[in-house]
Amino acid sequence: GMTNTTGAERRAAGSDVWSTLRGIDDPAAVQASVEAFEQALGPLGSFVIDFALGEVWSRPGLSRRDRSLVTLSVLATINQQNQLHGHVQGAIRHGLTPAEIQEICLQLAAYAGFPRAIDAMTTVRAAIQEMEGIEAPSLAPAAPMDDEARDAAVADVAGTLFDGSSTAGLEAPLGDFSTAAIRFALGEIWARPQMARRDRSLVVCASLAAQNRPDELQIHMTGARRHGASRAELEELLVMICVYAGFPSAVQGFRALRAALD
Repeated sequence: GMTNTTGAERRAAGSDVWSTLRGIDDPAAVQASVEAFEQALGPLGSFVIDFALGEVWSRPGLSRRDRSLVTLSVLATINQQNQLHGHVQGAIRHGLTPAEIQEICLQLAAYAGFPRAIDAMTTVRAAIQEMEGIEAPSLAPAAPMDDEARDAAVADVAGTLFDGSSTAGLEAPLGDFSTAAIRFALGEIWARPQMARRDRSLVVCASLAAQNRPDELQIHMTGARRHGASRAELEELLVMICVYAGFPSAVQGFRALRAALD
């Protein structure tokens, strides 16, 4: 049910999120920063603070860390490098590690395409290097994997992502390239231990929602549930889509979620 809040309450909630995103502790400095942002963007700035941060980011049901994970996934998917740069630093303040943020870029190579993943990785590395006291982890090359090892990893990932059902249903869509695609996406990217599978599911769901891919989103919403994301958390992920990819995409996403749960 709806509760009524005052404009002042939304502003206070939004200013609190602003302070953690921007790393500003002093209340007077937070207020000055918010007011400068409003002067730069006018009513759009007001709505960022009061609606996007004060009414969406402030909702219970998903941690700020996970909201940052969703936001980075969407911004990289829609190739918004300026916004991505600032949100990388906010994400670290919200508890994502530099290694996890780099892993978001890798995951998106399969779901948003390599060009956007490359640009995102470049932006992420630059944003991390600008932060004092934060070390950007070195990027060791991926170890080469033989197909036997990739197939074993595919079986393991399919066991959680698709509930142990075989990948047979995935074999047809890409013709004779399907096996190679599955060996890479599931056997190499999804199998990496650098990020929890629940988090990988949230990245993929956020990206697919931003791309308006409801059929694939429905499949991955089901996988996210198997990986431990609750219905409430997936609903909150889609509420974030309203802000970062627009209301129509979020409406599509809610339809996919309902279909996944039925």
